[in-house]
Amino acid sequence: MLVIGLTGDIGAGKSTVSSLLERMGAVVVDADKIVRQIWTRPEIIEAASKRWGKDILDENDRILPHVVASKAFYDETEYKWLCELIHPSVMVEMEKALSGDNGLKVFEIPLLFEVGKPEWVDFVVYVTASKEARSKRNLIRGLDEKAIALRERWLLPAEEKKKMSDWVIENDGDLQSLREKVDALGDLLLKLAYPIMVSVTCGGEEEAVNIARECIEKKLAACANIHPARSIYLWQENVEDEEEWEVSLKTLQCRLYPLRKTILEKHSYDTPVILVHPLKWVNPKALLWLKGVLGI
Repeated sequence: MLVIGLTGDIGAGKSTVSSLLERMGAVVVDADKIVRQIWTRPEIIEAASKRWGKDILDENDRILPHVVASKAFYDETEYKWLCELIHPSVMVEMEKALSGDNGLKVFEIPLLFEVGKPEWVDFVVYVTASKEARSKRNLIRGLDEKAIALRERWLLPAEEKKKMSDWVIENDGDLQSLREKVDALGDLLLKLAYPIMVSVTCGGEEEAVNIARECIEKKLAACANIHPARSIYLWQENVEDEEEWEVSLKTLQCRLYPLRKTILEKHSYDTPVILVHPLKWVNPKALLWLKGVLGI
């Protein structure tokens, strides 16, 4: 599983990017949706109304987001109190979303750097755009420059967040331009999201070495481990007990089919047993190493 933290400037297009990645096959977790759910909890409503009064509630005692914003974004103390009220619960809910199938998971977290990058985020994608482009988009959402300034006053500078990110998407163009950028990045991320280990046993050390070298030289795998193995197996109704050599190859799923073809071409057995082991997680630096070696 590969976990991406998606963040960016207000009006830069984070939600559009996450939607495009979702269409490509990523599982998207939206922190803002979680926040909206948390605001329905009685204990949260009670804490906020005690702090700011009943005018933050509508006639049905539901939170009025724009009134809360007017309370929190004008004062640093109130803003920090709001963050301490909401963010721990958001993190708990997002960590629950980590369970499940392998693959690419994208967590859209507007305040990713401000609240602290979670240790379970492997890479960060930062979406940005010029002030002019963001202003036009935010006006459509009913946010003028004054409102944006209030919301951004407690945030880290954009340039600082860019430096802390692994990929930056500049979204100053049209939707087609953005789609092309996201398609390219999404294709890479989906490849990195499926690391595998491929193993096969051979009749001798020399054969194992030859297969390993061929796969490495063709950049079908990044590393091969070779070690002796004692194999007990059924063959033509007989129980065989043989000394073999096992090759384990570290690679990505996108290289599997040419890798399999190479193993079969180099192998001396009539029926070599090639096993593919999906890997639940590989550390980010190792994934980047795989990317570089395999030419992804």
